[in-house]
Amino acid sequence: MDVLRIDAPAFIWKQLGTSSQNLPQAHTLLQLIKLCVEVAAPGMAILGEAIVAPKEIMKYFGSGVYTGHECDFAYNATHMALQWDMLATGDTRVMLAAQPDILLKPLGTTWITYTRCHDDIGLGYEDAMIEQAGYDPLLHRSFMKNYYSGVFESSTAMGALFGFNPKTGDARISGTLASLCGLEKAINDNNPSAIETAINKILLMQAHGFLLGGVPMLFYGDEVGYTNDYSYQNDSGKSYDNRWMHRPIIDWEKNNKIDVPGTIENRIFSATQKLLAIRASNAMVADMKNLTWLNTRNIHVAGYERSLNSLQLFCLFNFSNKLATIPWQAIKERRVKSLRLHNLWTDKKLLVGSDQEVITLAAYEFMILEPR
Repeated sequence: MDVLRIDAPAFIWKQLGTSSQNLPQAHTLLQLIKLCVEVAAPGMAILGEAIVAPKEIMKYFGSGVYTGHECDFAYNATHMALQWDMLATGDTRVMLAAQPDILLKPLGTTWITYTRCHDDIGLGYEDAMIEQAGYDPLLHRSFMKNYYSGVFESSTAMGALFGFNPKTGDARISGTLASLCGLEKAINDNNPSAIETAINKILLMQAHGFLLGGVPMLFYGDEVGYTNDYSYQNDSGKSYDNRWMHRPIIDWEKNNKIDVPGTIENRIFSATQKLLAIRASNAMVADMKNLTWLNTRNIHVAGYERSLNSLQLFCLFNFSNKLATIPWQAIKERRVKSLRLHNLWTDKKLLVGSDQEVITLAAYEFMILEPR
């Protein structure tokens, strides 16, 4: 066995009079488990499914003398949710407010990075992150729920709220990657332009996570653009839980369309393959605590540098539905190794401009730039 997944370790120890979450004894148990693994199966890694606040999740990698000696992997659930925040708002500031905590992860441990999984998308990132971006936390989460459930007027998403609490208004979000990115609505409307936009959103989300560091996880169906599967509503064993809409029954006819050029399935599948190939062929994408967020001077554009020795990779992502620009200074202040950059995604060349000149990204465009 290569990886052992420990489910919900934050709740592994219960104690009356406490929240029974993130108690010290939970960490003691994980330290003991890790010691046993190091003796009996030193090649096996431990994956902790600790879906908790960023400050707390770091503790599951181990702290103090046990730093790096609890879990080897953890799901980067906070960043997963923050990607969806960026896509809905076109604003990167909430995501960036979380990074100081996320970057504290110890060297030698790593993330599972993903856009979707079998569960819902929670909005549990801290109020302080939302406030730092200038938003009211209650109104911001309300917007997120309305946007992804399709209630917000200009939203193209077709998701649903899961676990809605009428007293607090809390809820989480169900839906496939494709449906939340607008592909289901675009197909229903027979709108080629909207289909193109939805595919661009899907690939933007995947590219951002694939190159961030850690081990990328693909949830089945996302690689071919599965939209929501509503057949669960006719199954009494599933109908009470709308998360089954993003746990689709496999459609083999749809899967076979990956071999038909020009189909949606072929476009998403081949693009996903290309992104993974870019990731696999660039050593600086490995998680060596070598990620630096760029000051893009534009709240719509997320950018980071991945570096290793003399190698560099600059990744830029426009989460806005409009054209966006960033100054070349955002790249140059990272001491770019060459004045010539190769966009690994489009296979086009760029020349580094002056501080006053800008890089232009179309709506939902991303660039993977390697100095050459």
